[in-house]
Amino acid sequence: ICLCVPRASGPGDMAGRLGRWFWGQSDQFISSIIVSISMIPEAISYALIAGLPPSFALQSCWISCMMTALIGGRPGMITSASGLSALLLYRLINTDTIGATSIMFVPFVVAFAGILQTFSSFFGFGKLATNFPAPMIVGMVNGLAILAFALQFRYAKVFPLTESEMTVSAAAAGDGKAVEVELTIALFAYFGKGLSWIQPWLNFGVYLGEVFLAFIVTMFVPKLTTFFPATIMAMLVVVAVEYGLARQFGADTPLLGDYGGVEVKYPWTTVLDSEYALPSLASWETWKIVTGYGSALFATQFIETAIALNVVNRLDESDGPGFLVLFGQGLSNVLIGFMGGMGSSGVVSMSVLADRTFGTTCLSTFMTGAMLFIFMAWGYPIINYIPLSAISGISIAMACSFIQWRSLVAVFTAFLPNNQRLLLPPQFNVDRLDVCIMLVVTAACLTVDVSALALFCIGVAVSTVMVCRDRGSEESQGQVEIEDIEEEEEVEHVEVVQKQQSIYPSPSGSSGSRSDNHSNHGGCSVNPLDFMCDAAEEAIFPVNGGCV
Repeated sequence: ICLCVPRASGPGDMAGRLGRWFWGQSDQFISSIIVSISMIPEAISYALIAGLPPSFALQSCWISCMMTALIGGRPGMITSASGLSALLLYRLINTDTIGATSIMFVPFVVAFAGILQTFSSFFGFGKLATNFPAPMIVGMVNGLAILAFALQFRYAKVFPLTESEMTVSAAAAGDGKAVEVELTIALFAYFGKGLSWIQPWLNFGVYLGEVFLAFIVTMFVPKLTTFFPATIMAMLVVVAVEYGLARQFGADTPLLGDYGGVEVKYPWTTVLDSEYALPSLASWETWKIVTGYGSALFATQFIETAIALNVVNRLDESDGPGFLVLFGQGLSNVLIGFMGGMGSSGVVSMSVLADRTFGTTCLSTFMTGAMLFIFMAWGYPIINYIPLSAISGISIAMACSFIQWRSLVAVFTAFLPNNQRLLLPPQFNVDRLDVCIMLVVTAACLTVDVSALALFCIGVAVSTVMVCRDRGSEESQGQVEIEDIEEEEEVEHVEVVQKQQSIYPSPSGSSGSRSDNHSNHGGCSVNPLDFMCDAAEEAIFPVNGGCV
């Protein structure tokens, strides 16, 4: 619907065109509201994990979504604060610094990581991001799904936030050594400290019931109808149960406002404000901390962005612009550092939720950031009354949707003898090396925080090995095919064309080419990304002609 061509006959015609445009884009606006609301407690959790005020994470979310959408990032991919980056910044907050508190180094570290990300887009890193090794994608997705599930336990605990804890000057200097590598169990950090559950037990039981109700509505309503978004329905049902039943009988569960709330008094402040006391860049100690943590933060953000980009590519069956994704996120991180945020990267959970609610365009991503800014500046009195149980139930449903269940079966089939593996369906017959890589990446995602550089190096190495292996396989196949052509030219010519296709087809490849690839392998090995088409995902993400 064009608002200008042909020329509008009057204000009534222009209003009609505008109304039809809004109606045509209604899915994108509804998706942005759902994603922005669901992003709030997740972002606050990441800020708490890093030891930062909630404003640091909320600033990162709305700036990154709007910036990446304007520059032309991947349609439907949501960028926000991430948990792995929070674990890395936690080490920075606990670093012994000179001349300024450790929290004052965060803007410099985030901006430096953004500069590295921007320059990396000009050196082929965008192509690497769009062609990330398949075993690493599956392993990372499984690890992030488990971490997303563990994060929901924080909402059922008591985390009081005072007014002083929400200010920039709240964090004090740490006592750890600068750029010190220390292993922290990521799963425990997501889970939170201790077992201080909601009291009394009646409130805790009501909370679990509302979580289960939101989970059931989100998972199974799409099987009945897609006319009304299941996530909106889940929120409305939980709100009705909370205020219509639970609170009438004296049982109340935590609300979004109890978890820190979405209010940010001055979302337009910058590091030039008087409350920031930035360290001097003339000191070598400052540059050592900035370059060390900035490089590690860049590697962490690159890995998470690459995983999210590949997942969205498979869901939408199209290739995203890797160059623009990295370039846009790099510039947004520079701006985030200037405005006092904790950085951003592609997030699988929110991207899956956006796809689940039909938010598949850059308009949806932009409006997600815009809606979050509106909630922060003016809409918080209403948004803060949403029960955390509704958001938790929706998040658990999303985690169950993008975890790769078939990869768990592939782990067991990898231990079977070769003669028995040949009898299995192709989707369960994955190369043992790929299974090993998946397990190593998943374990590293759950247990390690400051090993992002190691994971980054592993990704580059594995991608190089897999490309060399594919090229070697194609060359050997080509030699055999030449000999066959000399014997049976007309018959073997068809097989040459089929066998010269890529072993790992692109997301835009047809389903016919995938079946040909499986038959050419003789049932010995398949692309691990075919796990994207598991039963749970098919119930929520129906893809025509199969998956990948």
